[in-house]
Amino acid sequence: MKKKIALIQLLRRREPALLVSGQTVSNFGDGVALVALTLLVLETTHFSVTKLSWFAAARMTPLVIFLLIGGAIVDRFSRRVLLLVSDGARALLTAALVALIATHSLHYWELIVFAVLFGCFDALFYPCIAAITPEIVPEELLPAMNAVRPLANNLAGGMIGPAVGGFLAAFSTSAAMGVDAGTFVVSFAALWLMHSTPRPARNEANSMIDDVKEGVHYVAKTRWIWTTLVAVSLLNGFILTPMFVLLPYFLLHTLHYAKYYVGLFSAFAGVAGAIGALVAANLAAPKRRIRMTWVYWSILTLSALVVGVATNFWELVIFPIISAPMIILGNTIWESMIQSEVPRELLGRVSSVDWFVSLGIAPLGLLVAGGLADLVGVRTYFVVLAIICVIPGLYILTSKKINEIDAPRVNPA
Repeated sequence: MKKKIALIQLLRRREPALLVSGQTVSNFGDGVALVALTLLVLETTHFSVTKLSWFAAARMTPLVIFLLIGGAIVDRFSRRVLLLVSDGARALLTAALVALIATHSLHYWELIVFAVLFGCFDALFYPCIAAITPEIVPEELLPAMNAVRPLANNLAGGMIGPAVGGFLAAFSTSAAMGVDAGTFVVSFAALWLMHSTPRPARNEANSMIDDVKEGVHYVAKTRWIWTTLVAVSLLNGFILTPMFVLLPYFLLHTLHYAKYYVGLFSAFAGVAGAIGALVAANLAAPKRRIRMTWVYWSILTLSALVVGVATNFWELVIFPIISAPMIILGNTIWESMIQSEVPRELLGRVSSVDWFVSLGIAPLGLLVAGGLADLVGVRTYFVVLAIICVIPGLYILTSKKINEIDAPRVNPA
C-alpha cells in the first residue's frame, strides 16, 4: 500500500477523520494560547524570565507526576470517554481564566494554579491519545495516522494559531484565550460524535499500583525503549522545553523585537513541522527504526547551536526550521514502533511511562534553564547544552544491543 493512498484512506474513515479534525481545531487554540499565555505571564511579572520558567514548570510538574496514574486509568476505561473528560475540563479551566483576565482581577499566583490544574488533565490526555489510535486505525495505517496528527498540529497549532495568537494578544489577551476555550468545545463535540470504544481487557484482580508496576516493568526490561527514553529526557528537559521559554524572552529582551515576532517565530516552526509531517507521511517505515529515529533527533539537538551565533530574527528562526521537521520525522517512527511492538493491553501504561520519563526532568530543566540563562546568557546556555545532550543519542546510534530489535528487519534470514 502506498503511503499517499494510506493517507487518503485514513481520512476517509469516520473515526480517524473525526479525531484528527477535532484535534486540529484544538491544536489551533493551543497555538493561540501558547503565544497569549507567554505574553500574559511576561507582562504580569514585568518580563521576568525566571517567573515565566516557574509558570511553565507549574504546568509540567503535575503532568509528570500524574502520568503513570493517567496511564493506568487509560488502560481501565474507555479511551474516548477519558478524552471527553480531559477536553471538557480544559475548556472550563480556560473559560475561567478568560473571566479573570476580562475583569482585570488576574494575579500571578492564579496563573500558577491554572497551570497546575491544566497539567493534571494533560497527564490524562497524552497516554490516552496514543492508546486510542490503534483502536480506531488498522496497523498498516498507523504511520499515516502518526504523521497526519503532527501535520495538523504544526499547520494549525504551530503556524496559524501562533500567528493569530500574536496579533490577537497584542489587542486583547482575553479574546485570544477565549478562542482557545472555544476550540476545546469543538474538539469535545468531535469526540462525542465518535463511536463508543470499549474498556481495554485487563486483569480485574490488579490494583491501580499493580497496573502501574506492569507498565514500568515492561519498559525496564525492554532495552530499546528505556535507553531512548533516558536520552530523550535530556533533550526535552534542557533543549526543547526551555526553547519555548527562553527564545521568546531572547527575541523581546535581547534582540528587542515587537510582540508579534513571538507568534511569527512559532509560525515558522509550524510551517517547517508541517513539511516534515508531509514527508513522514510518504516515507516507508525504515528497516533500522531506532537508528533513523536518532539520526533525526541528533540533527535536531545540534540545530540549537544556531542560537549561539544568531544576531537577528532571521538567523534565530533557522533553529525551529531545522528542529521542527526533525522532531516529526523521529516521532513518527517512534510512535508507530511503540504501537506495533507493545501489547495492546499495556499500551496506555507504556505510553504513560514514555511520557513520564521523556518529560520527567522538564520541570527541573525549566528552572535550571531560567537560572543559567540569567547567569551566562541564552546564547551560551544553548551552545553548551546542545553539545551535552547530543552525546547519548550518538551512543544509541552506534550500540548493537540497543538496535537488536531491528535485526530481523535488516536481515530476515
